[in-house]
Amino acid sequence: MSMVASMRMGQILAPTDRATRLLATVAVLTIVCIAFATIADVAMRAILNTTITGLSEVLLLVLAVAVTACLPFGCARGVHLSVDLATSLMPPRLGQALKFAGATVLLIFIALIGIKLFELAHTFGARGQTTIILGWPVAPFYFAMAGFVLLCVPIQALNAINSFSEATTDARRATKVVILLLAFAMVAVTAALWSGGITMLPGYAWLKSLNPAVMALVFFGLMWVIMLLGVPLAAAMGLIGFFGISVMVGFAPAGTVIGGEVGKFLTSPTLSVLPLFLLMGAFASLAGLSADIYRFAHELLRPLHGSLAHATIAGSAGFGALTGSSLATAATFGKVALPEMRARNYDPALAAGAVAAGGTLGSLVPPSTALILFALLSEQSIGRLFMAALVPAILAIALYLLAIWALLRFRPQLAPDGTAIDGPALFAAAKACWGAVVLFGLVIGGIYTGIFTDAEAASVGAGGAFLFALFRGKLGGGRLWEAMAENTTTIALIYTLIFGAVTFSFLVAFTQVPSVVSDWIVSLGVAPLGVVILLIMVYLVLGMVMDSYAMMVITVPIFLPLIVQSGYDPIWWGVLTVICVEMGMITPPFGMNIFMLNSIAKDIRLGTIYRGVLPFVGVDIIKVALVIALPVLALWLPSHM
Repeated sequence: MSMVASMRMGQILAPTDRATRLLATVAVLTIVCIAFATIADVAMRAILNTTITGLSEVLLLVLAVAVTACLPFGCARGVHLSVDLATSLMPPRLGQALKFAGATVLLIFIALIGIKLFELAHTFGARGQTTIILGWPVAPFYFAMAGFVLLCVPIQALNAINSFSEATTDARRATKVVILLLAFAMVAVTAALWSGGITMLPGYAWLKSLNPAVMALVFFGLMWVIMLLGVPLAAAMGLIGFFGISVMVGFAPAGTVIGGEVGKFLTSPTLSVLPLFLLMGAFASLAGLSADIYRFAHELLRPLHGSLAHATIAGSAGFGALTGSSLATAATFGKVALPEMRARNYDPALAAGAVAAGGTLGSLVPPSTALILFALLSEQSIGRLFMAALVPAILAIALYLLAIWALLRFRPQLAPDGTAIDGPALFAAAKACWGAVVLFGLVIGGIYTGIFTDAEAASVGAGGAFLFALFRGKLGGGRLWEAMAENTTTIALIYTLIFGAVTFSFLVAFTQVPSVVSDWIVSLGVAPLGVVILLIMVYLVLGMVMDSYAMMVITVPIFLPLIVQSGYDPIWWGVLTVICVEMGMITPPFGMNIFMLNSIAKDIRLGTIYRGVLPFVGVDIIKVALVIALPVLALWLPSHM
């Protein structure tokens, strides 16, 4: 792309970024208002024994509109997950061409979702569909959702044009011809599908003749192929799922399925907790609660040999309870704890390993976005999953602390000795940390006692974290907008993944693949425990190359039925799944937390970080073995709810 073309694209994309950022800011502020409205409803119920009539059903629809209003900004930022393992090994020109192809496929998928949501809204309008209690028409809310999704189409088109321009930069004429033919082929296939001409596509008759389960396995393999070629994961799952359903039941019914499934998930009470807990984490981080937790952990554990490493684990667990994100926890403590340890002559491998391993606690200590995602994909109770994760989380913390103690027992030179507790400093740190303790206690205690529903607990967490940031004066200087922008991109990333996942999951369920695979495993004579161990090994391998969200949306619809048919509790498996995918975050060579840490501390070599995380990977294996051998570790608390 010439310098003039680059400047022109920049001039076009910059206003798009600003406009979508403003829209997303309004959307996030709307979600904050929803949190406070829910808190007011909870307070009225507790104090006056009354509630605001019909509030919950209206807030669900408003929240769905606010979430879709976040999608254009995420699209403008290009936050969609893709697997670049294969494309990174290709020549740069070919990699750029595949990037353009991926951007175009994503454009098609977004357009499909938007159009089908619009058709669903039109159907609701024609039927006169209303909310149950207040009798409000639901069609306007769905039209708004469809409009915001369709707003992503021209933005993604600009991204595709930009990718095309980059792909043809200084490329030979033959390369340009290939790229143009690729674009033409994708447009032609899309046009054929849209016109109902799916029966004319090559291979249609062969696919139609296959057994449904075999057909689904073929589509699963095809999904992996295009995913490895750089197509964003959401589009790979969504379009392959849509194509598979179209082959089985026809184009029009497949479109109805997609519109209905996406609309159902957007307005699901279960899904409503996700953006609220994400907001809780963003505002908690902005309020400085991470530094408070770390300071208290350090003062409390000061007498221990390598106290800062121990404090990093304890602090990561505490902050993970507020953010619910592994990467966010690793990134935060990489900036807070790593400089502190290096300034006090800690071994770089120990310091990096403690931060990377501590980050994995962010997805295990509830409330956790990984646990919420599992609940959404498996239709399990979020509250029960949160309770089930508490004891394994405590076990994980204890094992990580034990790993540091054992390492320093044999190699004491890796960290300085401990010092006596400073009483006044400990008291001051504990006093500053009260906000985090109260926030966590309200959310988890409210769920466990039944005072709050999952959505109400999420609202209390988001509203409380916002108030802490406000009263601490942390919302000025543009920091509020930065926090909102970060939260918006996370929402866009996860929801786009969910759109693809629900489409592909419908294909998997429709073709009864889990039942077929289960029958095959039974025919091999594999014991139920063997099935569990086999699936865990799959997670460990996938964790080396994939993000935890990506792993879960692909595997949960297939793995969970196998586990249930083997006689295991789905809640127990949910906790074990999160433990395994988080192990993958620190498993060399491609653990996501490892690369996150390497991007923060560029002077620490990857080999040093690998060496630092190995002891923690070892105790993670022990943790998995204990949870498998003693399911009561995960099931005792939920049984008392």
